[in-house]
Amino acid sequence: MKIAKTITQYIITIIIAIAMILFLVINLATSTILKESYILSKLEETNYYDQIYEDVKSNFEKYIYQSGLEENVLEGIITKEKIKKDTQLIISNLYDGLVQKIDTQEIKDNMNKNIEKTLKSTQINATQRKAIDTLIEEICTEYTRTISHYEYEKQINDLYQKVMKYVAIIKKVLLISMAIGIILLLILNKNQIYKAFCLGGIFLTISGVFFIIVHMFLNAKIKVQTILILNEAISNILKSTLTHIFNTIHYEGYIMSAIGILLIILSNLIHNKLKYKED
Repeated sequence: MKIAKTITQYIITIIIAIAMILFLVINLATSTILKESYILSKLEETNYYDQIYEDVKSNFEKYIYQSGLEENVLEGIITKEKIKKDTQLIISNLYDGLVQKIDTQEIKDNMNKNIEKTLKSTQINATQRKAIDTLIEEICTEYTRTISHYEYEKQINDLYQKVMKYVAIIKKVLLISMAIGIILLLILNKNQIYKAFCLGGIFLTISGVFFIIVHMFLNAKIKVQTILILNEAISNILKSTLTHIFNTIHYEGYIMSAIGILLIILSNLIHNKLKYKED
């Protein structure tokens, strides 16, 4: 009977540890990459808007060289404020399910004004007008492409909403599982509560050690500072996000391990003190 009770307690402890690990992993995801405000803060933190502004200007210059027009036709056609506004619009489309289109009319108007100033009194014929209109359309297309505006934002949001729906359910199930497990441990050790604290220390230590090992594995396999994807601006956001996630895993791992070991030591001290009194 005693052996069955001990085995049952350790099974419950392992289940609680697994539930805790899953809950913390999901919670970390929902507080970082799955959270709109977090992504927006990372855009500010990594100077994303400034970098995209420079990328946009650099990409525009390719079309000007091909057209034969002077570079000054690009002056002032976009601003950092517009890039920030349009980027936040894209983020809203992804996270909030909005279907907002980027307005490029301002770019068209500004470029037309610059071209008219450059050409001054030169008469623009139909062929030239068509070429200019084509160039402006290419510039606008390049702008929306550079700031990562895609047609499948709605599909991404649909997937995001489904994920968040299931995440909410899973988090509740995990919390209930942990609560039931802890209550069962307390009931099984109602006459020696300190043993329940020892088991609590064990599942905390298991969870903490798991996170420490995961952190070591990720650091060994992923060289965050060498990551390069799409462009430098997006790469910097990814680097900053991964660094934050890795540091959080590392921190939580050591905190849980420390608390777990402390509970195990404390419960054993209480056990030894009670045993010494009985002796």
